[in-house]
Amino acid sequence: MSSIGLLHSPGRSGLSLVALGLPVLLFVIISLISPSFLSVQNLSNVNAQITALLIIALGQMIVAISGGIDLSVGSVLSLTSTLLVSVDPTLSIPTVLLVGVCVGLVNGVGVAIFTVHPLVMTLASMTFLQGLALLILPVPGGSIPGFLEALVDFSFLGLPAAFYWCLTFVLLAAFLLRATKFGMRLFAVGANAQNAARNGVNVTFYKILSYVLCSTSAVMAGMYLSARVASADATMGASFALESVTAVALGGVQLAGGVGSVPGVIAGTITLGLMTNGMNLIGVSPFVRASATGVLLLIAISLQPRKAIGA
Repeated sequence: MSSIGLLHSPGRSGLSLVALGLPVLLFVIISLISPSFLSVQNLSNVNAQITALLIIALGQMIVAISGGIDLSVGSVLSLTSTLLVSVDPTLSIPTVLLVGVCVGLVNGVGVAIFTVHPLVMTLASMTFLQGLALLILPVPGGSIPGFLEALVDFSFLGLPAAFYWCLTFVLLAAFLLRATKFGMRLFAVGANAQNAARNGVNVTFYKILSYVLCSTSAVMAGMYLSARVASADATMGASFALESVTAVALGGVQLAGGVGSVPGVIAGTITLGLMTNGMNLIGVSPFVRASATGVLLLIAISLQPRKAIGA
């Protein structure tokens, strides 16, 4: 089997034994190195820690399947956090959702209509939005609406709220990709946009919609994470652009488009979550964790089929 085949199956899902086996291997290794890893409290913490990343990675997957990439997701998360504490609590949720939709529209229109390269378009959005977030809230703080905090603090049937947040967005993403015309046409657009257009698919519409859904997912992740820490921070989302792209790449989603799956994104997200938690348990510097994430992304992309990424 070739190196490409190790991380990617020939099917539309992109799943492979390596992508699915890596989190299992990490789970075994960390449990042997750190006895406290298997405690209920720690496993619950892992679930809570990966929730925001999973939500964003599912949105990143939708854009990647369409043949794009969105580097602005972390800044959207940060901006969401600052807006939650800066506007009237009764208007906070509609405000951040509207902002997410607008950012997605701007990114999508720039890419699909004005043919700006996705890396350039979303990098520009990322820079602008990060600056705006810092302008709104230069110093971390503020009070998150109480009803939002309640949505991340509850437990039901012995399971924490983080589990239900993950389950909700996983089911929504799976439904969109596998049970709707949107999913079928999104794969067609990512696989070959010209052929999809010849068959009557509105390529422009589906590319724009994919960016809107991605930005909206970043808003939802921002609401979850801000409520979880009960505070706002204009730099809260700094790491999520790199981590979301790494998670989808590890899960077999081809950044050139047309290949990806929800189970793959779950596997990639869990891999990053376990790596971070394991390094925390053994006292590894957070700077080393960031470097390790970069190395994983480089390896995952290097093993993908050679085709223009984000074309």
